[in-house]
Amino acid sequence: MAAKEMLILKKGYDFSKWLLHHTGKFPKSYRFSIAAKLENGILSFIELTTVANMRRDKLPLLTRADETLARLRLLFRLSFEMRFINITSYEFGSRQIDELGKLLGGWIKTTHAKKEEK
Repeated sequence: MAAKEMLILKKGYDFSKWLLHHTGKFPKSYRFSIAAKLENGILSFIELTTVANMRRDKLPLLTRADETLARLRLLFRLSFEMRFINITSYEFGSRQIDELGKLLGGWIKTTHAKKEEK
């Protein structure tokens, strides 16, 4: 396993713990909608990247992880605008999501290049 793949798995896992801690503080009326979608999204992301790391054909799973991350970005922004999270948490979470996106984008690019070599 390359260092980049290991880093995205660790950072995704760490961010999931942080996010799950914060969604538990959402207003009760939104815990089964926005909070649940955020929780499912980050859990799906770490599952997809973990399984992709074990597969020979990684691209379909990495593409799904990228789509999941896009939904996560949208829901996280909505959570901030609805005032479920404060500005400090929003800034931190946004940086984490951006970093995951960059790592994932690099992994996808590398996977594409390897596929084209064959």
